[in-house]
Amino acid sequence: MRRLAPLLFLFALSCRRSEDQAAKQRIFSPEEPLGTLAEAKEPLDARSLAEDAQLAHRVLHMPQAEIEQRLGPHRAQTRVQFAWFRGPGLKDGGSEVSLSEETTLLQGPGGDFDVRLSNDRNQGFELVWLKGEAFVKSLYGPFRKRRTDRTDVGRIREQALSALPTFDRMGRGLKLKVVNESVAEGRRVVRYGVAGWGGRAAGKDERELPPVQYPGNAPDPDTARRLELWEKEEPVSISGTILVDIETGAPLGCDLKGHFKVAGSSGAGPNAELDLHSVLITQAVGKNPGLQPPKWEPEPSVPHAVKDPLRFLGKEPGATPGAPSAAEPEEEGDEESEGR
Repeated sequence: MRRLAPLLFLFALSCRRSEDQAAKQRIFSPEEPLGTLAEAKEPLDARSLAEDAQLAHRVLHMPQAEIEQRLGPHRAQTRVQFAWFRGPGLKDGGSEVSLSEETTLLQGPGGDFDVRLSNDRNQGFELVWLKGEAFVKSLYGPFRKRRTDRTDVGRIREQALSALPTFDRMGRGLKLKVVNESVAEGRRVVRYGVAGWGGRAAGKDERELPPVQYPGNAPDPDTARRLELWEKEEPVSISGTILVDIETGAPLGCDLKGHFKVAGSSGAGPNAELDLHSVLITQAVGKNPGLQPPKWEPEPSVPHAVKDPLRFLGKEPGATPGAPSAAEPEEEGDEESEGR
């Protein structure tokens, strides 16, 4: 029995090891393609947005996943320019913050896409989602392969192409009027003009959710400013046009300009004013962009911050903080570094 005990222990250890490997393979394997969204099969009347505020909200806030399934492969480009002014009438002239950014989406078949975002401050990123694998790079850095459990590619695509729904939310529901029907990029479209704002009352969340808990029982200053923006912002003037595809009901383009203001805290401080210009252009509908996997580099191996803190902090002779590790990393460390 004493001789059998080590063998039984090794057998149990090997079984657990194989189970762990199988579980890791399931977790980190490429994601399976999703099926067709039920919303994408719903027929939408592209000519009725002026009379139906709910339909207008449905179209202007259409998720990119649904647009992908309605249009198929396509190329979309957004350009957003904004400038914040606060206290322009003050003695010091107030303050101003401005930014201009451009996003390009190459939507391929089967859910694959390439999204690139850059702004006028030399910042940006590129994300390639191809066959269930994610590759990400900064504006000037190399591509890195990301683990699928650490990259929400759908949310990144949604936020990068959110120019139109964000403008509609700032306008508290754009009021539209039909201008004409025409052809744009080979597609029959309905051209709408902006007739006003405040077309929809602020929606109230009917879900039974617990109250939000903030550290210190109050939101941090940045979060407080964001919440204050959505609660207090008021449109002053809005103009522009929106193009809606007649066949699919998907938004194909927009050119919107607006001026908004946000009252100061407690009514004492100066108002903040925002100039916003949003443009959306959709082209090459139905044409496969031919996405290919990019050349990517593995993440450099660095000493583990917890398991080897001295080498991580560069406290050993000749070591520098965060320098690549000469030792072979453990298997768990490989997985962690691969996802960063």
